[in-house]
Amino acid sequence: MDIRLEGLTKKFTSKENTETIAVNNLSVTIQSGHLVGLLGPSGCGKSTTLFLLAGLHEPTSGKIFFGSEDVTALPPEKRGIGLVFQNYALYPHMTVYENIAFPLRNSKSFKSAHPDSRQRREAIDEIVLNTARIVAIEQLLMRKPAQLSGGQQQRVAIARAIAKQPKVLLLDEPLSNLDARLRIQTREEIRRIQQKTGITTVFVTHDQEEAMSITDEIIVMKDGLVQQVASPQETYMHPANAFVARFMGNPPINFFDAHISSGYIIINGDRAVEADLPDGEYKVGIRPESFVPVSASGDGTFHVDVAYKATIGRDFQIRFPLNGNDSEALIESDYEVSEGDTVRFSLKRSGVHVFDAKGDRIGQW
Repeated sequence: MDIRLEGLTKKFTSKENTETIAVNNLSVTIQSGHLVGLLGPSGCGKSTTLFLLAGLHEPTSGKIFFGSEDVTALPPEKRGIGLVFQNYALYPHMTVYENIAFPLRNSKSFKSAHPDSRQRREAIDEIVLNTARIVAIEQLLMRKPAQLSGGQQQRVAIARAIAKQPKVLLLDEPLSNLDARLRIQTREEIRRIQQKTGITTVFVTHDQEEAMSITDEIIVMKDGLVQQVASPQETYMHPANAFVARFMGNPPINFFDAHISSGYIIINGDRAVEADLPDGEYKVGIRPESFVPVSASGDGTFHVDVAYKATIGRDFQIRFPLNGNDSEALIESDYEVSEGDTVRFSLKRSGVHVFDAKGDRIGQW
């Protein structure tokens, strides 16, 4: 089921009568069956957007459509959503089975569809077992939440949400309480479950690696405004502006003021890379993995003085001053480099981005 937001705005007013715009005129369409990430720093409006979709917040203006149905004024229980919070919100005194079955037992529509109590119990048994199989917890149905790991509790919360066969699944920072290794395993499980069920899913996160790894599309937000809507690869390779470029990537992109002269970006007095742009001053971003060491000086290369070096697995991470900024590069660890060395680099053009004075990315050049 498609989700369509039209001019969605949410304003909050404090006791001091100060107005804050949490979501500002958001218009976007999420395709049916896709897993879409709402990504951005704390306070950017991503969770507020999710709560608007869920019906937990009432929009100040704008509309929300699930398919062709306008759900803007509908209460949460009539929207056909499944909602998973970051704290899981499992009932500690209930077994896994009872937690998954709970929303079915309390659903008026489910009771109307199964008026006979014995038939209703059989239907609940079937749905709970099938759902538990999808999330791979069928062997845990008789356990209590306290007997489960964090990843298992997360899967129970997802099972409870999808047992209702929702039109839309909403996940609010679902991995934030897990350790790093378990977070990777669980995000892969979320992707597997979403693909198996085909439910249109909105996933809120501040972690760009999470969003990059499992989503079909990313909506990057800042201060309540959408900055870019694109596939993970497109967002990383072709950021719409300096904010997106800076937010996507770890280590982060290097930024500095540069100028273009006679078709070249000039860095540190050297011609670093060709750029078919008018002469002038620009802001340039270079991805750390785009630095390529070269053995000799030549056209299209520039030099830096290495101030710091660390080994991070297969790569070296080096830092160096560049046009007044501390910059970083990732280079293969079989390249000999030491602190204090002067290293000459060429650049992978795909990792070099040019921005105008407003911070908007200048298109392909």
